[in-house]
Amino acid sequence: MGVYYMQVLKEEVRKTIHQAALVEFYEKGFKEASMRSIAERGGMTVGNLYRYFKCKEDLFYDVISPAYHKIIELTEAEDMDLNHPEDGHRFIEHIANQLIAINRAHRAELLILMEGSEGTRFERGLEEITTLLENKFKHNIFPRLKKNDLANEEDVFFVHVLATNIIEGMKYIMKHCEDELKMGKLIQRFIYYHFHDILKRML
Repeated sequence: MGVYYMQVLKEEVRKTIHQAALVEFYEKGFKEASMRSIAERGGMTVGNLYRYFKCKEDLFYDVISPAYHKIIELTEAEDMDLNHPEDGHRFIEHIANQLIAINRAHRAELLILMEGSEGTRFERGLEEITTLLENKFKHNIFPRLKKNDLANEEDVFFVHVLATNIIEGMKYIMKHCEDELKMGKLIQRFIYYHFHDILKRML
């Protein structure tokens, strides 16, 4: 009973630290945040905070990594079957719904990743995500276009431009749109705008 109680208590303390750190990193970014301030927000001593996290970067990783890995999983997910025109619309809707779900669960963490991760292992996170998206286009979409003689030499450069533009556009929408319904419509329109011609050429 005593061991179970201590485990529950430790988990509650970790949740308190996580929430205090989330607010601190959201308001100040990693570089300006401090362990002392996080401890004060969590109503504990700095010494107690260091019993759970040995340094600020470990704590930042604990806060940000779930959101980061959700985005990575989305870029690495298996492609949907795209054999008919209606499959393209389902693809757009699927991506939009996934992004909305991630934003719903991790909005603050995503904004920290975008704007407040300088000085951490995540500071190049958006570049890494862009590269993964670019590789997905190169290996999964454009080979199908080449098979149908619909791709050309300029597409290699175009893939990079497309991936970069998509990431920056999503970043802007998530940063400036808090209304979930409005965000969903914007994301669907944004994806449709970028993929409509490609999907039409593929299907």
